[in-house]
Amino acid sequence: MGALGRHVPVLTAVRTLLREHGIAGDRLETWKDGSNLLVRPVPAPVILRVATFTGRVRGDPLPYLIREVELVTWLAARGAPVMAPASAMPPGPFVVDRWAMAAWAFVDHEPGVVPGAAESLAALDDLHAVMRGYPGALPLLGPVTGDLDLALAFGVTEGILEVATARELGLRRDALVTRLLALDPVLVAQHGDAFPRNAVSARDGGVTWIDLEDGCRGSRAWDLAVLVRNTGDAAIRRGAIERVGEDALDTASALRAIQGHVWAALHDARVRRGW
Repeated sequence: MGALGRHVPVLTAVRTLLREHGIAGDRLETWKDGSNLLVRPVPAPVILRVATFTGRVRGDPLPYLIREVELVTWLAARGAPVMAPASAMPPGPFVVDRWAMAAWAFVDHEPGVVPGAAESLAALDDLHAVMRGYPGALPLLGPVTGDLDLALAFGVTEGILEVATARELGLRRDALVTRLLALDPVLVAQHGDAFPRNAVSARDGGVTWIDLEDGCRGSRAWDLAVLVRNTGDAAIRRGAIERVGEDALDTASALRAIQGHVWAALHDARVRRGW
């Protein structure tokens, strides 16, 4: 459980929303506190994810939440290993006191247990198998195109990144996106941020993916590169190369490195400035 003192206005909005749907909000537990705040109103089987820092960076987080609710509703109905939209209340998304949030069904999981690399890859395969049929609109490589543009602009506006640095990163990104789409032109639906901490180990077995707000359409190498970079697992890298080729994997990995560099700078500023 994390300290929630700096989130008093957020929690007030959360309690307001819960009250409107007949759910007690007197006991709130932190599930995750980083780019977003995930809160569970115990004992209700609900997780509320509030766009805290992502809302500040993106300006308008609603399109992300709307897209995620639509995507995950479709996936959950087809048995994909995802944290489903809430059933104890509507999933939303909602805006309360300017805070955007969506409601998800709490997954009974092993607290603090991060799925292993092999487990995560198997669960990613299961997710992708269902995602292939998704008919909805998803942004082309959204995490490193439109979303990265917003992060770069925010970094410049807040004095976190120099203008020249942001411009250079954007140009490198553009070249890598062009190269990746040439190397791996098969565009498929992707989780967008598929690393093990965006999944949980359910008590009844298996891995359940969460946080699909970065869902996108893109080269198959994207999710694999995210997983390989995060786990550093040689066997996962070999398997990824077998699927998409080394050049495509390394190009996607270079894109992820730029995204990671920018968001790390923003999060460092978040911590320093108490956001």
